[in-house]
Amino acid sequence: MDVSQKLDVSEVSSDQGDLEEPVFALDIGTRTVVGIIAQGNPLTVVAASVLEHNERSMQDGQIHDVEKVAKVVSQVRANLEGQIGYKLTHVAVAVAGRALKTVRVGAMIERPFREVLKQDAIDLEFEALVKARENIGLGKKFNCVGYSVVHYELDGNRLSNIVGQKGQQISVDLLATFLPDAVVDSMFSVLSRVGLKATSLTLEPIAALNVAIPADMRKLNLALVDIGAGTSDIAITNDGTVIGYGMVPEAGDEITDVICDHYLVDFYNGEQIKRSLSSSENIEVEDIFGVTTLVPVSEIISVIEPEVNSLAAKIAEAILSINEKPPRAVICVGGGSQTVLLKEAIGKHLNVSSKRVGTRLPSVIDSICDGTGTIFGVDMITPLGIALTAHRKLGIHFIDVEVNGDHVHLMNVNGLSVMDALVSARTKRLYARPGLALSLIINSKFMVIEGEFGESGTVLHNGKTANLSDAIEDGDKITFTPPIDGVDAQINTFELAKRLGIVSVNVLLNGVQTSFKPMMIMNGIDVVLGSIEGGINVPDRAEITIRSTTIRDAMQCVGIDIGDEQISVLVNGVTKHLNRNNYDVQLNGKSIGCDDFDSVLKNDDIVNIGNDFYLYRVEDIIELPKDGQDMFVILNGEKITFKGAKYYLKVNGHRAMPSDSIKAGDSIIVEDGKDAAPIMSDLLEYMNIKREAIVGKSIKMFVNDEPARFTTPLDNNCHVLVYFGEM
Repeated sequence: MDVSQKLDVSEVSSDQGDLEEPVFALDIGTRTVVGIIAQGNPLTVVAASVLEHNERSMQDGQIHDVEKVAKVVSQVRANLEGQIGYKLTHVAVAVAGRALKTVRVGAMIERPFREVLKQDAIDLEFEALVKARENIGLGKKFNCVGYSVVHYELDGNRLSNIVGQKGQQISVDLLATFLPDAVVDSMFSVLSRVGLKATSLTLEPIAALNVAIPADMRKLNLALVDIGAGTSDIAITNDGTVIGYGMVPEAGDEITDVICDHYLVDFYNGEQIKRSLSSSENIEVEDIFGVTTLVPVSEIISVIEPEVNSLAAKIAEAILSINEKPPRAVICVGGGSQTVLLKEAIGKHLNVSSKRVGTRLPSVIDSICDGTGTIFGVDMITPLGIALTAHRKLGIHFIDVEVNGDHVHLMNVNGLSVMDALVSARTKRLYARPGLALSLIINSKFMVIEGEFGESGTVLHNGKTANLSDAIEDGDKITFTPPIDGVDAQINTFELAKRLGIVSVNVLLNGVQTSFKPMMIMNGIDVVLGSIEGGINVPDRAEITIRSTTIRDAMQCVGIDIGDEQISVLVNGVTKHLNRNNYDVQLNGKSIGCDDFDSVLKNDDIVNIGNDFYLYRVEDIIELPKDGQDMFVILNGEKITFKGAKYYLKVNGHRAMPSDSIKAGDSIIVEDGKDAAPIMSDLLEYMNIKREAIVGKSIKMFVNDEPARFTTPLDNNCHVLVYFGEM
């Protein structure tokens, strides 16, 4: 998991200063409770106490029985007080790394097209953190202890940084890391029962890192594996930093359980057998019936080997999932790391030489000295790390702030911001959600009417306007005003027609100023477009047809219903409909037929509709045909004219004139005249040729100086030369 945004408390520095005040560090593990007192620079252990839990009151690093754990802690504290001669009231502790929860989540915000500001990016990250907290699930309360941005997107384009870019839709993908309150609360419950107050809190894998892999070693790609009784915590370093954490929910207890099951011994004796495997050749095993058997160590090792191999495989798999390749070396700490064959098995599954899988004992840690002679095992690395973290003030501290009058308890990881307080206070969101849009189909075209954007929330920090990134301190007061969501889009029929530019038209109808409103059909129902107050709300996904006022509407206005009042004629075989010849329609002084009745009226049009008898003429219903064009040719220097054909007009098979009247059912044939299209042979009639003059001679023909034949077509104004020469 990547918690680089804030959870970088593992970084240590040698110049943090010499704190003379002693540090009481307490490591409450699954199998044992270790307490040490250390002070000075280098940090020197002046007292130590280690006690095992009488019962399995801790499981997988989590406190399950507060009272029983508190009893052991009280005994460790009493032992230390007896060694140092004064009462202990403050303590540094750690919680198991297994409690960390990492969520990958995305968030998106729609906004007007403009430049993306730093505050926009912060608001976006806040939205994602709120969603990440909700995705933790099970209704548990978690505190965000760090997050890192994977990438941003601007209008669908992936970017590493969106600040300063221009666009409309911004989104983020980030990893957020949370620690459940229950883990911290159970720890504090134990401390409260024995009269101790936590002054520093860290995570166990971070504590182990601070001792086993100091800052100057983190340039190497190393894997730290803290194998305890219940869990195996993992941390990976590279390029000078911690690149990820992991956890396997199995450790030394699984090996002990195999011994207990195979040899029928209780858990305490199973632990003693496991610890003796590297120091004896034969071990006396007393089962639950009191029967004692001398068992070769080689036999016990063969019994536990499959479980050791299984644990090693899971640890190796977790390392590879974080590092994506074998690390340069593996450093094992914790009491469970002393299990026989385990380090060799880890190396085998990682394909790493067994020489590069080992332990770092307290004796090789330059920054810590042992003044008691008892701090020598790998199981002491984590308590030493807790002490060093507290000594250098690198642990998690706590502050209390007020959010809208409610007290919020915050873990202070490398500084806190207004955003941390709002996330912990279960603030849902800062950004207003835009109102829902309306999707409509208008005259077969898609149209969207957008909702309002709304108003974003506001934040006051100690009474002053604040940004989410502003730092906060203990006792600060934060006032948050929730955002106001945008109103959903809504529009009525009158407003819609107005927005589309379809408004009433005023025409002079038979001398009277008349106003016509547009026609609307919505989801198959006619709608009267009245005033705004009289408009009907348009539902989402409505299908609407809007029709402007036509001449047909004006005719209906004066009482003329032309539904079936029509006659039909054929024009070149195509049916043409005409209104019956009992009224006359004129638009702006020009008579029109029924084919133009659907023409849209415009403001100030003049429409006259009369009931006078009107007799149709051929020229009223057709466009008069054109005569064919004449063509001119220059023949031997003389201009010759070819006439084009006249147009052709017949009614019912008889030649007709444009002024002839027609009746229902008449068939009209109309043809344009044809343009003149002569060829060379057509010119011969214009030539005065005498037979005796051409005897024994051949004809020579040229068009625009090019040789021609009798079938050569002639163009307008072309030059033709014709003469007779000798054969």
